[in-house]
Order: sequence, then structure tokens, then C-alpha cells
Amino acid sequence: MSSNFQVDLTSIGLKINYLYEVLATTYSIKNNKIVPNTAAMGIRLLKNNTIKIWPFPNTTTYKNLDGTKLIVLNFVDDIFLYAITSLKGNYISNSIETSSEQNYNYFPFDVKNEQKAIFKGITQDNLIHLPYLSQAWAIISCVASNKNQTVKKDNLGQVELAEISLSVIFYEKFKESFKLYNRAENLALETIVLATKLYVAKEKKDKTLFNKIKLKIEDNINDILRFGKNPSALKVIEYVKDYVSKLRI
Repeated sequence: MSSNFQVDLTSIGLKINYLYEVLATTYSIKNNKIVPNTAAMGIRLLKNNTIKIWPFPNTTTYKNLDGTKLIVLNFVDDIFLYAITSLKGNYISNSIETSSEQNYNYFPFDVKNEQKAIFKGITQDNLIHLPYLSQAWAIISCVASNKNQTVKKDNLGQVELAEISLSVIFYEKFKESFKLYNRAENLALETIVLATKLYVAKEKKDKTLFNKIKLKIEDNINDILRFGKNPSALKVIEYVKDYVSKLRI
């Protein structure tokens, strides 16, 4: 695997100051076992291989980063993976496929001195095995460094986010990706992200924001249906509809 000092991340298609949507895997430690959590995450590559992310402070992603500091950014082609990893828990019907350990492969990671206390009891010769998505065509492993609170505004309202800087440890490109999402798939991806925001609005008991987001989700679903019978996008919106139907204030 390639280290931060040997790699130009533009070699896997990233451009500086562009925003990309990836699947971010973070980790918690339970009963001396590494437990992965994966969710959709917007990332921005800055100079010197620094990456910025903006998780919601009440999410598992943020809590895991606050604990173990480690994160793997997975690049995948299947948009349905964004749905099953980002929208999970009690708001998904038991009849619908959900994310599991079967979705993960593992790579060896050398535990640094500052991380030994975190992974005490699960290391062998300072080596652990971290999960990443088995369908990823490339991954970037990072450690969280600087963290600040910020407020972002868009046409749906104002939200509080954590702005976290990631230092790249290494990357691996497993295969070439030639996937270009069509309009329906891009809208499906946007709808998944909106559904995660809907959950945040529910937790904050912000009924005005909740209703705005829900209306936008419904508009996106109608547009996807209007664009045609794209199997991937249709599979996503059925999953999103099931998730959203159980969110109420």
C-alpha cells in the first residue's frame, strides 16, 4: 500500500478543492473487537494530501473519530451500497437487505505509539486488521487531526457540523473505475444524503427543517421515476422510502 509521502491522490481521479461523495468507514472498540460503521460522507482534497470532512456531531461517524481517530474512505461504484450503509437501524424493515460484516475485507495496520492505548488488548505485535468495503475500487486510510465546529447554510436551512482535517496515511487502488453516474443515479445519491439529514432534523426536533427535507426527498423520488426505469436508482429509492416512512417528529 502506498504511503502519504509517495502518492499523488489525483492519480485516483481526485482534484484539489472538488467535493466528492464517498463511503467512510470508522471504528469503535467493543469487547476487544473492532466494530466498523460505514456512512456516506462528503470529502474535499486540499493541498499536501489533507482531506476535509464535515460529519454531524451526533453521528456514529463523529463519535468513532473522536475515539479511535482512524477512518477509511471507500470509493465504490454501486449506489445501493450508499443506501444500506448510510440508512440503517430501527428505521429499516427486517425484510429489506441491510449492511453486514460480509461487506468488509481487512487490511493490516501498524499501530503507532499514540494509538496503543486505544487498541490495547486487540493488537498482535502492534498490528491490527481494519475493515474496508469489499466492493471498493480504491481506499484512502487517514487519521483525524484538527477538529472545529462550524455552521453551514443551504436552501434547506442552517446546520451545525464538525469540520475535521484528515491526514492521509496510505491509499490503495484495487482496480480501474469507469463508472459515470447518470442523472437518475446522481439524484438517488443526493436523496440518500437528504435522508441522513432528515434523521438529524428528527433528532433535533426541528419540524420546519424536517418537513423541508422530506418534501425535497419526495420531489427527487418523483424525478427519478420520471427519468425512466433505472434499476439501481429504483432500488435505492425503495430503500429510502422505507426508511423515511418510519421517521416522524
